[in-house]
Amino acid sequence: MQLERAAIGRGLGAAVPALDLIVDGPLPVVVAVQTDERPLLVSMLLAGRIRCDSGRVLVDGRDDADELRRRSALVDTPIVAEPTAGIALKIIVAEEFSFAGLPTSGRAVRAFLADHNLAEYASLPVRSLLPADRIRVLCELAVLRAGVDGIIVTSPERHGGEPSQWFGPLADLAERGVTVTVVTDYATAAILVSLGARDGALPEPEVPELSSPTDSLESDPQ
Repeated sequence: MQLERAAIGRGLGAAVPALDLIVDGPLPVVVAVQTDERPLLVSMLLAGRIRCDSGRVLVDGRDDADELRRRSALVDTPIVAEPTAGIALKIIVAEEFSFAGLPTSGRAVRAFLADHNLAEYASLPVRSLLPADRIRVLCELAVLRAGVDGIIVTSPERHGGEPSQWFGPLADLAERGVTVTVVTDYATAAILVSLGARDGALPEPEVPELSSPTDSLESDPQ
């Protein structure tokens, strides 16, 4: 996915100034933004939920908002995809199973939570989860939906916890082939990059070609 000078609004008062981003590859990608409303707006742009006023949002090189919506899931995004703090975890899991077209029985929910070492939290409100567990389980639920191969996690730093604790689950998902984008503040973005994430505002690093033994022989003047 790629943003090419994508903006919401215009000029100095733009809600989202023009952004150039590349979101792809086997590593979590961080997008650093500022102001209270911008993480929500940028996340919705990346997921195809809103259109930019100028510029383009591309998926596989095409401007196709419907495709982007089918393949993307917002995770814990304030207002639009944030679970109510007081709702029991098992209810959230059942709701997500319903969205994914999976059985929503108590047995299925308990099995899922047991598989993710969260059985003891089943009847507790989601706010009881540690930040790393919250991010992990919400991401795992999001990728259950058919066709979803990219997730956008919005402002995970707002729940506290060390970024090093919740970066691991995101890196694991990326290794499994899921495109993982983290929209966060500048300080947290810097920490995530130091842990191995990629800055989406920078071009992907080029991988140098390895020379073969025959190359060195051919260049040997002797």
